[in-house]
Amino acid sequence: MLIALNAAALGCFYWFSDPWVHPVMTVTDDFAGANPRSGALVVTSNTTYEVLKPLEEQDIYNTALIFGIIAREASNAITGEYCRGLLLLRMNFYDINFKREAFLCFYRALEHFVAARILNVPKLKNELRDFKRALAQVGASQVLVDELREVYTIRSSQIAHSQVNQREITFDEVMKTKVFLDFVMHKTFKAQANQMMEAHKS
Repeated sequence: MLIALNAAALGCFYWFSDPWVHPVMTVTDDFAGANPRSGALVVTSNTTYEVLKPLEEQDIYNTALIFGIIAREASNAITGEYCRGLLLLRMNFYDINFKREAFLCFYRALEHFVAARILNVPKLKNELRDFKRALAQVGASQVLVDELREVYTIRSSQIAHSQVNQREITFDEVMKTKVFLDFVMHKTFKAQANQMMEAHKS
């Protein structure tokens, strides 16, 4: 339901309670260990919005439509990556955040969705070209298609070699990737739900 709400409203919704990964330490009154007690170094997530947009009736309707499709998903390739992305986006470990990992979760889900659900291919041959083709297929504007290049460039910069310093991924960059994923899910699942409803009527 949470994934359906995100995709339907093209917003950012997550669980009420943040993931608990704060470092826990033991505090004592002296070096002998008198009166031991646990304390956590809690850091509030900085992934919040200053202005919140209220849900519209159309958002609720779209959520119900999209949930009907997502609930039938046999594979958790998309839903698993999506949920991990939401969890990692809100997760902090003292002064460490997991925005890079959240970005990659949403990107992998986008890759899988484009290949399996829109283009119906086992794997993408030329990612950027295939992404653009898929976005055009679901009715994205040229401006949105051009924006994808920035997301692809960010993904390409995130290499797996620790000896090369990687730049930090910003909250806005994670959200841009998530919006692309939400957009293709919204368009594809809503069209599929409408087709099922029409077939049921006839």
